[in-house]
Amino acid sequence: MIDHSSKKIQTITVLVALALAVWFLWPQLNVIILTTLLAYIFYPLFKKLKSKKGNGVLAAVVTLFLSFMVVVVPLTIIIIASVSQLSQFVASVSNFSLAGNVPSGIDQVVDSIKDLSGIVPGVQNAVTDEGIISFIRNSTTIAARFMLDLTIGIVSSMPQVVISLLVYAFLFIELLLRGPRYVKFIKQASPFDRQLTDRYLDRVGLMAGAMVKGQLVIAMILALIAVLLLTLLGYGSYSFLFFILFTILNFIPLGSGVILIPLALYSMLTGQFWLGLIVIIAYLASGNLDPILRTKLIPKSIKQSVAVTMIATFCGIAYFGMLGVVYGPIIMIIISTSLQMYVEQK
Repeated sequence: MIDHSSKKIQTITVLVALALAVWFLWPQLNVIILTTLLAYIFYPLFKKLKSKKGNGVLAAVVTLFLSFMVVVVPLTIIIIASVSQLSQFVASVSNFSLAGNVPSGIDQVVDSIKDLSGIVPGVQNAVTDEGIISFIRNSTTIAARFMLDLTIGIVSSMPQVVISLLVYAFLFIELLLRGPRYVKFIKQASPFDRQLTDRYLDRVGLMAGAMVKGQLVIAMILALIAVLLLTLLGYGSYSFLFFILFTILNFIPLGSGVILIPLALYSMLTGQFWLGLIVIIAYLASGNLDPILRTKLIPKSIKQSVAVTMIATFCGIAYFGMLGVVYGPIIMIIISTSLQMYVEQK
């Protein structure tokens, strides 16, 4: 009776400690998860460098530097370029909305919209120049306000960015040097037996590697192809914005075609018929790369249905922002593995 009560108290104490840890670490939880994920991805490289150099600390520092070169620096360049392109876009449309006249080029858009409205009977008379211009002005006001909030958010978060980089650097080296000890501790502290714990860790590790080296790479490759196709249609000035947007969209079934195909159709209707048609055909053809790359980069044991992956991705974005495209499916694989093991035990 005493042993049973002691175990109960210990279990409750551990659960309270875990809940307290999540609450206490929440401000940096996003950085901690990302650092842990990248440390897991770069750990094989660290082992190779350690065997060659014979110095674990030096190998960890070199691995940290390479992780910056491969992940942090390109991501920073993409984000800065995207913000710059978004600023140019909002500035151009804001100038239009503040000026009282219609600049050259906008009139072509107005004429194209009116021509398209003529296809549907009874709609052409309802669409007027004033209505279209008013809609564009209202939309640009919203876009300008969004850009202002985004700029203020970036400037105000600079101290947090510096803190996050420091946390990333020190935690990354710590995990490389003492990662096996932490894994061993997790296995010892796990309430499950050794076999179930190993299965948990293996599936989470496979999903983490598959999401970064598999799904994310596939999404970025397809996004790059879509951006190059849109550049042919004259949208190259917003290439970085489209790249980020397309990478996120490629985690869902419709992918970047949600935006690319309508823009290509618009180009076909406004004097670039053959070029727009070629872009659509090339985009549909590039879709054949997805199953080929997925077969090579994503293990069958952790594949999830399209619906589950889409839900996990959007929920991850809601909780963790942009990084949720990676975190969401990993959390979902933990949930599905738990339920599967429970059913097997039953």
